[in-house]
Amino acid sequence: MTTIGPDRTGERRRALIPVAVVLGLVAVLALVLYAVTRPAKVWDPATPEGVVQTYVTAVLAGDTVTAADLLAPGSPCAATDLDRAYLSRDTRVDLVGSTVQGTQAQVRVLVAVDPGPDPLGGNGEERTFRLTRTTAGWRIDGIPWPLYECTGRLT
Repeated sequence: MTTIGPDRTGERRRALIPVAVVLGLVAVLALVLYAVTRPAKVWDPATPEGVVQTYVTAVLAGDTVTAADLLAPGSPCAATDLDRAYLSRDTRVDLVGSTVQGTQAQVRVLVAVDPGPDPLGGNGEERTFRLTRTTAGWRIDGIPWPLYECTGRLT
């Protein structure tokens, strides 16, 4: 069969390109929105991950007494040390992983300050929390983020 008139197949394909581009942009935007608004996982507070999550949440909220209560007995740090710590309001902390060996645990997190336009948190610094299981549950050892030194003074 022969066609009469010009072949418009190429024109139709060219007309679909903007539609495909718009659909692709909508899909990327949907992924970005999901990454930014996805609900945070809530860890069991009886686990090392849950203790670190509770600690970090308290620190970011300025509740230094709650955060200090999660420190191991004999910790060199106190709530007053946490009171002096500077935190950007744009700080984000994400779990990287954890290991438990008997009464000791390590929880690794990625701390990102001012994540900017990267909704997946591509920038940041990994920190490790060390925990010990006590009669009161898991407690954080040493000098944990966001601290670098502690006086341990309560005044």
